[in-house]
Amino acid sequence: MGELALEAENLSKTYRDGEKPLTILRGVGFAAAAGETIAIVGRSGSGKSTLLNLCGLLDRPDSGEIRIAGVPASKLSDSGRTALRGRDIGFVFQNYHLLPDFTVLENVMLGGAAARGGGMGAGNRASALDWLERLGLAERRRHRPDQLSGGERQRTAIARALLPNPRLLLCDEPTGNLDAATGDEVSAWLWRAADEAGMAMIIVTHEPALANRADRVLRLEAGKLSADKQPVNDKEG
Repeated sequence: MGELALEAENLSKTYRDGEKPLTILRGVGFAAAAGETIAIVGRSGSGKSTLLNLCGLLDRPDSGEIRIAGVPASKLSDSGRTALRGRDIGFVFQNYHLLPDFTVLENVMLGGAAARGGGMGAGNRASALDWLERLGLAERRRHRPDQLSGGERQRTAIARALLPNPRLLLCDEPTGNLDAATGDEVSAWLWRAADEAGMAMIIVTHEPALANRADRVLRLEAGKLSADKQPVNDKEG
């Protein structure tokens, strides 16, 4: 196993539903090595997105520890967590989150602006153009998101996530808004890009084909995470 990009140890998370506590995660732990792909599956409401948000330092666990490339997140200030997230973690979401008034190139450049502090300068622009070329979007660089197909929007979001060269790529239902053929195309781009960058990739998905492509499949059920020993056969609701 290569260098560990992510270590999650004994994570617990409880929310309140009115006066009633709702425990989502109960002592969850796993690790992801550089170059490894992990799919997390489970029914809707099982806590998959909650777990991904904790791993991405978008939320804090009630207990447990998250380490990104050996750095314990619990020891960091809010600004330290933000810096670590911007430098070492990329995000791809189901709904793209592209800025409608920005071009494809500008949207991708934003992925490196905060992490590198390079703003919208020439170096950042060159890196963004390189990723657009790799993802087959160079000819669409001047278009705005509403001029793109769903697959092109998601590839733009992937390029934006990969621009800072993160150690860890977190994907929340990255093909959830796409038809089967476009979803297959986007997943192929995801794997190719992650393989080229040598990063760890964690994907939350309901899609069997996407989950079964991963090196490991982990199932979240009743707040616990376990290895899925059989291929994922059904699209879970």
